[in-house]
Amino acid sequence: MIKQALGLVRSSRDFALLLGTQVFAQAGDGIVQAALAKYIAFGGQEGFDLEGARSPDELLRIALYIFVPYTILSPFFGVVIDRWDRRRLLFLANGLRAVVVALIALWGIGRTGDVALFAAFLLTLSSTRVVLATKAAALPATLGGRDLVIGNAVSQMLGAMFQIAGVAFAFIAAGLVEVAPIVIIGCVVYGIGAALALSMQRAGEHVVKSGLGREIARVAANIAAGIREVAQHPKAAASITTYFWLRLLWSFAIAAVGFVARELLTDDNFAIAILTGGALAAGGGLGFLLARSLHERARTSAHLVVGSAIVAGVAMLVLGPLKFQAGIALLMFFLGLGFFLGKISLDTMVQEALGDDFRGRAFSLYDISYNLAWVAAASILKIFWADEGQSVLLSGMGLVFLIGVAILAAWYRRAGLFTLTVPSGGSGP
Repeated sequence: MIKQALGLVRSSRDFALLLGTQVFAQAGDGIVQAALAKYIAFGGQEGFDLEGARSPDELLRIALYIFVPYTILSPFFGVVIDRWDRRRLLFLANGLRAVVVALIALWGIGRTGDVALFAAFLLTLSSTRVVLATKAAALPATLGGRDLVIGNAVSQMLGAMFQIAGVAFAFIAAGLVEVAPIVIIGCVVYGIGAALALSMQRAGEHVVKSGLGREIARVAANIAAGIREVAQHPKAAASITTYFWLRLLWSFAIAAVGFVARELLTDDNFAIAILTGGALAAGGGLGFLLARSLHERARTSAHLVVGSAIVAGVAMLVLGPLKFQAGIALLMFFLGLGFFLGKISLDTMVQEALGDDFRGRAFSLYDISYNLAWVAAASILKIFWADEGQSVLLSGMGLVFLIGVAILAAWYRRAGLFTLTVPSGGSGP
């Protein structure tokens, strides 16, 4: 798998540049968000780190603050991805936040109000979602429609690695210097990603020649057209729905296991990160190594999606109630493995199901699913979390998830996704 991935990067200049744009965006994110998230105190809540939330109340409050605004904007960004130059969009997504956040750092973070800092934090989050959705929409064009499984696997693995590296850098640097220089470094990293985006030659964009005002007036119609197009292609609709379900389990597990780990490790953040993050990374790494061979052996991508979801669900059902370090590590390992394999398969299915002129809107629905999954997971924990019933809740979530997977598998079967290759979608609105 590593050999094929390297060959793919060497053989396609645009794909390599697209990867560079993505990974520098995520590395900058890791640096800037880690620096700003611990500094903000907004609405009585210190910090905006979902995975570092210390209670269900805190988790839900953070989720609502950071995901509701972008959920409202996401469909509009989907239209922009489909109807404007994607290279310039990637440049702006990285470059604009680099300038805004750098100005705040130079002005003085301590002199900037909490609301302004929170707005900058939301800008970095929203820009990253735009970069990732644009990357997913543009990836088939950079690869000529071939090797999508490898391309998605490389993209997901490198993105995660660079973001983790950015967070680690910010964490270490915070002990040595003030926040502002760390943020400036993150902005420089954003700038590198922006420069790489403009170097691309082909991103599959559909440049619209009509005026900006006319296109803005057509945004609502374009959003509706995108939703109709997804609904008319079961391969895309089922994939996006499955992504929400898989992401719900992931978000729930990350938060719930974090609460349990804090009890076991006496709130040692470094030890918690090593235990949970290391196990997730190991599972994801194994998924990366196995992705190509498993896709070649599976009859369809749908089979691998369902199999991966079952791995994650069974791990939650069996290992979720085990409150010791080895049990937590095993749970996170199998979640990382199942989620990684499922995600690259789902990305590939959406890319194969829809034409290039609708992929941006489809992946904006991915973003909405991502946001709603976190809010739903936080709400479940807020309602049901109790010290005496944690094991039942964790195991029960695994069972409910597997029932949902069975329902999704029945949908896949009725739609012929286990036996048929669905043709690509058609033209733009």
